[in-house]
Amino acid sequence: MSYFCIMIEDKYDSHIYKPLMAGLFAGYLATVLNLIYDVAFREYTSFPLHEMINVSTIIFATLLVLAVAGCIYALIDRFSKNSAPVYTILSAVFTLLLVYGTLQVHRSDNSMLTSQFHGLLLGIVLITGIFATFLIPYFVKHSKLFM
Repeated sequence: MSYFCIMIEDKYDSHIYKPLMAGLFAGYLATVLNLIYDVAFREYTSFPLHEMINVSTIIFATLLVLAVAGCIYALIDRFSKNSAPVYTILSAVFTLLLVYGTLQVHRSDNSMLTSQFHGLLLGIVLITGIFATFLIPYFVKHSKLFM
C-alpha cells in the first residue's frame, strides 16, 4: 500500500508536470475567452469568412499552443535559475512576432474582409499570447489554484 502512495507522489513531482498543467489550465481559460471574442466579433462585424477560424480550430489551437508553452517553460526552468523572467521575455517577443505576422496575412481581395480577418485573428493571437506570457508563470508558482 505504501509503495502505491509513493508512486502517485512521484508521478506528480515530475519536473514537467506543473508547467504542463499550468499551460493546460491557462489554455482552458484562454479558449473560453477566445470563443467569447470570436462570437462577439462575428456578431458585431457579420464577418462571413469562417472557414479557417472556427470553434474547433480555436479550441484545438489554443489548448495545443498553451500546452506546448507550458512544456517550453519547463525546458527553460530546467536550464535557467530565473526561468519566469526568461520565459516571459521570450514569450512576449514571440507574441509580438505573431502579431506582426498576423498583420501581414492577405486573406481576401476585398480589403474590408482582410481587415476584418486581421481583427479576428489579431484578437485571438493577443489573448493566447497574453495568457501564455503571464498566466503560465503565475500558475506554475500558484499551482494550488488548479491542482
